[in-house]
Amino acid sequence: MKKCLYLLDNLTEVEKKIRSKEKILLGMDHDGSIAEIITTLQEARITEQMREILTILSKNPGICLAFVSGRIIDELKSIVNIDNAFYAGNHGFQIEGYGADYTYKNKKVIELIEKITKEVEKNFQNIDGIVIEKKIYTTSFHFRNVPQDKQDFIRLEILNTLNKYKNIRIVEGKKLFNIRPKIEINKGTVIETVGNHFYKNNWRKHFTVIFIGDDNSDEDAFKILGDNDIGIVVNENPPEDTYANYYAKNVKEIEDFFRWVNKLVG
Repeated sequence: MKKCLYLLDNLTEVEKKIRSKEKILLGMDHDGSIAEIITTLQEARITEQMREILTILSKNPGICLAFVSGRIIDELKSIVNIDNAFYAGNHGFQIEGYGADYTYKNKKVIELIEKITKEVEKNFQNIDGIVIEKKIYTTSFHFRNVPQDKQDFIRLEILNTLNKYKNIRIVEGKKLFNIRPKIEINKGTVIETVGNHFYKNNWRKHFTVIFIGDDNSDEDAFKILGDNDIGIVVNENPPEDTYANYYAKNVKEIEDFFRWVNKLVG
């Protein structure tokens, strides 16, 4: 992993990368990346100022937007509500945009996740503060609202329970665990799918990719970025264990960065 640099101190370098290709593929997570997490992930919403600049970016002919989230796709569309964009829900199992639908359809996968979710739900039904978010293809187990002094214990108990099951991938986020089928579908494959939609197998020749995320599930997207691409992790301090090459301290800095990008490309 390369050193993660502060984004706003390295805009000259970032500008060179953007100008190296004809267009930008701008992919972004929602919760914690373009929307602040207040109490729970589900309460995260983009501000009107963020919506304004995203709307402007969506109309810029040099930029293609892709919103990539662990939320179900209908919810993601509803809370973002920007036209001219790709939406990827369930960490990439659902992808729609520009009249195309790349949703992964497999009943056995849905049944597997449903079975595991029911068993875990039964084991933890009496624990106050646990929220189980069922999303058809994936499930998220949130423990952010568990009393602080019990969170470490509950985290280990959930992880130990999930580790008993085969054929699933477990990804830990901020006070949560995501489970998904052990299939090569993730936020990185979303970027590949969106790029190929526009330029088939030579999309990297045309796009500089910018991807913005804030937790472990976004590392799958950072991993696939090339030397002239831009991975931005939203974190107060530079993480040592990220594939992102830049960091921004908060969502407001991302909003400011978007305005800078629009002026650069517009």
